[in-house]
Amino acid sequence: MTARIYVVILSFYLVTVALGSCSDNNNLQATVNFFNESSFKVDIYKNFNPDYFDPTTLVCTVNAGDTHEEKIYASADQIIGDTFYLHYKVPLANRDETGTTDIYVDAERNLSNISFVIEGGKTYTKIIPQPSKGELKFLSGIIILHNLRVTQVQIINGDHVLDKMDDKSVYLHGLGQGYYEIHFSSYMDTITMDHLKAFGNIYENFPTFVMERGKKYKFNIKDNGIEGPIDIKDIDPTK
Repeated sequence: MTARIYVVILSFYLVTVALGSCSDNNNLQATVNFFNESSFKVDIYKNFNPDYFDPTTLVCTVNAGDTHEEKIYASADQIIGDTFYLHYKVPLANRDETGTTDIYVDAERNLSNISFVIEGGKTYTKIIPQPSKGELKFLSGIIILHNLRVTQVQIINGDHVLDKMDDKSVYLHGLGQGYYEIHFSSYMDTITMDHLKAFGNIYENFPTFVMERGKKYKFNIKDNGIEGPIDIKDIDPTK
């Protein structure tokens, strides 16, 4: 009888230790080295692929040619694992063009997600590849405005006041130039822009146009109205 009790107690102890070790392992952090072999700066998001920048799921940003080391906890699901989404930062305009800072447009490759099971205490190296020509899909379209007036204006899409991409200001100063981003859902490649307007002393409607993702549209804001689009070009990933 005593021997049986001893065996039961020993078995319970071994199971408890094993479960504890497993739990401890899952609570450990792993080291993930992201090597960016592309020519672009890249934002990496975990377990959620936002249509635009979302700091709540951003893991890190890796500069072109760099390796970034990140400590990440073991996957909660040790069968499915975790998925990391890559957003390539394509240069749109430099600080000489914006007057403030460099700005970028997010793009992604098809089937470029990195999925794997992360085990606590282990080290992994994951490669961020260089996209092939024509492979990048942009997440937005761009409006470039030249304000030829001496007074500032605000740009409004529907009931939402847009901010400039460079300094996040909602004002486009007189004789200034502004870059504005229109985000696309993953299910749409075109948007009919029929609620875009400028506001200074009065509201003025932009001409209605169809915007395509990955293109940039130029307009002039003149004293006698809004002219454009005067130029439509693809966003150039090689810029």
